[in-house]
Amino acid sequence: MSRLSYFKCLVTTACLMIVSGCVSTTDSATTGSASLDKSNSALNELVQDTSCTASFQCKVLEVGQRACGGPSRYVVYSTLNTEQEKAEQLAQQINALEADNNKSNGLTDCLPVLPVQALCISQTCQSFELK
Repeated sequence: MSRLSYFKCLVTTACLMIVSGCVSTTDSATTGSASLDKSNSALNELVQDTSCTASFQCKVLEVGQRACGGPSRYVVYSTLNTEQEKAEQLAQQINALEADNNKSNGLTDCLPVLPVQALCISQTCQSFELK
């Protein structure tokens, strides 16, 4: 075998080894994003009826996970019309999905999200930022 054909064979083998070691992350990122969107939609649908008769029925959920820690948002809901356990489970699922998303994408969202308090005003649970 000539030196040139040996070199071509070596380069071709090296290229094949490099290419075969590559893994596409598009499918997993797309799947994670779709799952996150689906979970957010399910939570929003679950908590959409915020009617109440007293402030003790109004609750606040920490939802999501910022890359620097803490929730990405707060959701106010009424225990009068929402299954509290199911809402908490969906929030935990979203927290885990966002944490995974932050790790895989290397996101650095550190914008502050102010905590909120929920009160029943005019028979609707409403949120107020705590400063």
